[in-house]
Amino acid sequence: MAHYAFLNNDATTGTLKEDLNMLWVEMGNLRSVEEQTEEDTSAIEAKQAEIDEKQQEIDNALCVVTKVITGVLETYEKPGRDETLEKEIKDLQYSRVDQETGQSLPEEEVAAIDSQIQSKLEELQALPPEVVDNTVYWEGYYGKGQLCKRCSYNTYQGEHILGGTPFRKNYPAVGYTYDPVRDAFYAPQPFESWTLNEESCLWECPVEKPEGAYWWKEDTTEWVDYEYHSEPYSYEHIYPSWIWNTSTGVYEPPIAEPDIEDKNSYIWSEENEAWMLWNDETEKWEII
Repeated sequence: MAHYAFLNNDATTGTLKEDLNMLWVEMGNLRSVEEQTEEDTSAIEAKQAEIDEKQQEIDNALCVVTKVITGVLETYEKPGRDETLEKEIKDLQYSRVDQETGQSLPEEEVAAIDSQIQSKLEELQALPPEVVDNTVYWEGYYGKGQLCKRCSYNTYQGEHILGGTPFRKNYPAVGYTYDPVRDAFYAPQPFESWTLNEESCLWECPVEKPEGAYWWKEDTTEWVDYEYHSEPYSYEHIYPSWIWNTSTGVYEPPIAEPDIEDKNSYIWSEENEAWMLWNDETEKWEII
């Protein structure tokens, strides 16, 4: 079975696509000149080069994995084809009618022709089926060649752990990055000091981890032997005012959560940097 990752590059190509659209508008203006000179032709060629370069930037832009589809057939079969046989069958079908008069041939002749047709149909049906690579369909039709890529559950660090064909360095999950230049999937960068290994496409810390239980301390770029949770580099938390707790490994509000049994009766307001309680009488949220 094959696996496929759906991708999105809107975050990295928004401005590039706007630039490309503008280039095409400029190209349209250049081509609208009715009697073009050599200078006009040169300008069109130069503009096409700009368009090609900008399109390449878009094609090389990083993508984020938005969905992973599993359990897709690697190949599918189509009936075998033989163009010569198919033409012979078609010709025989036409021959059942006199092409000059448009009248059907005598029954005996038609029966003989039908027998030949049946024989050739059996030959056609006996042909081995054509095996088609499903990747062409998925990456072409669904992804338009760019936003859908095949991946492999057993691929890790560029190798297939069961000896099969590896696909794109690592098996992705939602939120992973697909790099078209490296043709590889890799996880979000865990810490700012960690770098991407070009061979494995795994993130590596600048200091080798000692044996045993150690935690990475990003602010001093070292491994420590006590529990310490460094703030993730790639994680975007929804409340900027909340503070990362290195002991628990979670973001916590600057004001302690109220001790109210009904957790649905209050919410955090980032605008007010306070907890808000619903007032049934005023039908409004009020600062606790």
